[in-house]
Amino acid sequence: MKVSVIQSGGCGPDIAQNLAMLGDLVRQAAADSPDLVILPELCTTPYFASGPFDPEAKNWAEAVGGPSTQFFSALASELKINVVFGMVELSPENVVCNSMVVIDRTGAVIPGVGPDGAEYPCFRKLSAPAVFSGTLTVDEASYCTPGPAPMTFLIDGIRWGALICYDRAFSEVWLANRHMGADAILVIVSSFGWRESLFVDDLRIRAMEVGVFVAASNRAGVESHRGHVTDYFGRSCIVAPTGEVLAEAPAHEQPVIISAELDLSALSKARELWPVWDDRRPELYRFMYQ
Repeated sequence: MKVSVIQSGGCGPDIAQNLAMLGDLVRQAAADSPDLVILPELCTTPYFASGPFDPEAKNWAEAVGGPSTQFFSALASELKINVVFGMVELSPENVVCNSMVVIDRTGAVIPGVGPDGAEYPCFRKLSAPAVFSGTLTVDEASYCTPGPAPMTFLIDGIRWGALICYDRAFSEVWLANRHMGADAILVIVSSFGWRESLFVDDLRIRAMEVGVFVAASNRAGVESHRGHVTDYFGRSCIVAPTGEVLAEAPAHEQPVIISAELDLSALSKARELWPVWDDRRPELYRFMYQ
């Protein structure tokens, strides 16, 4: 499978204008004949949780199947590619979520499958951060409701796990994705601040420990929302299950498109080389969750 990751940014308040910009980038990526194109977290809007509270941000929320989904579905169908994008979702329960939507080559939404087999129209970020730490100030918890479960998506016969930004800090989510059969993990991000120096190495270590490919799309560059300016660090990357970086975008630059071919035969070799998964002893740690 060939994967292209788009590193975008600089979004304004007009979703239609943002979609037009993202559509041009998807078309550019499609020229390299990828099977899968991945866009960042909340890519259709500014990242509204990094500055003062914005009471109007909820107005951007839309249902899966709404205008943004229709836009990317039409592109996926026209270009015959799978597309992953992040958006502010208004769920059927009428709550706002930070969500990832996966669309197949026909333009159909691919359902996420939870650990109990339940299907969902999208993956919803599992932990909404409220972090006030030096250069990292985020209050997403004031806007978004956390999602119900980890889940996987079947894309061209390959099972992908899913993480959104802050989720990547929790080892349990990585383990859950592998436990549910994931051979690769989708990671969509809008990251800035002091974690920049750790970003790629963190994903490399997770890929090696869990034995999966990782494809991460981050927002990049300077973005201004309601007078608050944030510089997103980018460094989107595609990582092999050995921890090798197959492709990496530059820091703080957008737009950038990176691509890599995922050699699925490398999975068994990597897992044999570093058999951590087989040597786990989960029974020793049950006390942590009682």
